[in-house]
Amino acid sequence: MTDTVEFGEVYICVFPFTSGQGGKARPALVLMDLDHDCLVCRITSVPHRGFLDVAVGGWREAGLDKPSTIRLSRLVTVEKAILKLRIGKLNANDARRVRNLWNEKFRL
Repeated sequence: MTDTVEFGEVYICVFPFTSGQGGKARPALVLMDLDHDCLVCRITSVPHRGFLDVAVGGWREAGLDKPSTIRLSRLVTVEKAILKLRIGKLNANDARRVRNLWNEKFRL
């Protein structure tokens, strides 16, 4: 189990299907530590295609096997206990791009 997580860390976790039936182990980007839980978003190898997507330039540094895309449209709150393995962390440039897009699109 992971006690603390930080923005920009990449973990393997079981991401629930949007149907609510089951899930799939996949890379997830930590966006926020929420005490016992954390807010994560999905990372996929499907190329960038939406306005809430960020292509990962430093994908190897982030621990990813191939070029990947961060999907800020696929958010989920999970217990830290289900974060299986920390595989990497975004480089400063990718982290800045994610933070800038988040601040631009999700400000209330």
